[in-house]
Amino acid sequence: MRYFFLAIILILYTSQPLQAQDRRGEPIVSASINVSASVIPSIELITVNSMTFPNLQPGQREIYVNPVNSLNAGFMIAVGMPNTEFRLNYLPERELTQVDGNSTLTFTYELSGNSEENQSTSELLELDNRNIEFNEEGRYYIWVGGRVNIENAAPGNYEGDFTIEIDYI
Repeated sequence: MRYFFLAIILILYTSQPLQAQDRRGEPIVSASINVSASVIPSIELITVNSMTFPNLQPGQREIYVNPVNSLNAGFMIAVGMPNTEFRLNYLPERELTQVDGNSTLTFTYELSGNSEENQSTSELLELDNRNIEFNEEGRYYIWVGGRVNIENAAPGNYEGDFTIEIDYI
């Protein structure tokens, strides 16, 4: 290690014709390193309303909550840096487990989003890795819906988790 360090000093010494010297005539070697960092604020995801299901009708085989126009859709607000692009990712299919039993249901999620708080003009968010942008206030509005087949479902309550991942680009 000592020889490596001396080799670097010799290279610096021979590559620069003029060098400063200390009082004893020894060359002074100095280096400067510029370090910078930019801190990106985190993205906050606020759940305003959870998704609810309408009352079932006799013989109904599927429950569908349209994220673009259903009042039963869940509503969330993503808050980040104004006018900054991000990507949104989620698993579209999640298993719901019966609370007091062993049955499961598969729920297929659908999301819609808008840079303004207007559900009816929101657009479906496909999993196509496209860039989305926060508005001037650093907000993006998300509605959560989806569908589940209940044709062979056991009666009872079901629960499950849904995770959305949002990353700056």
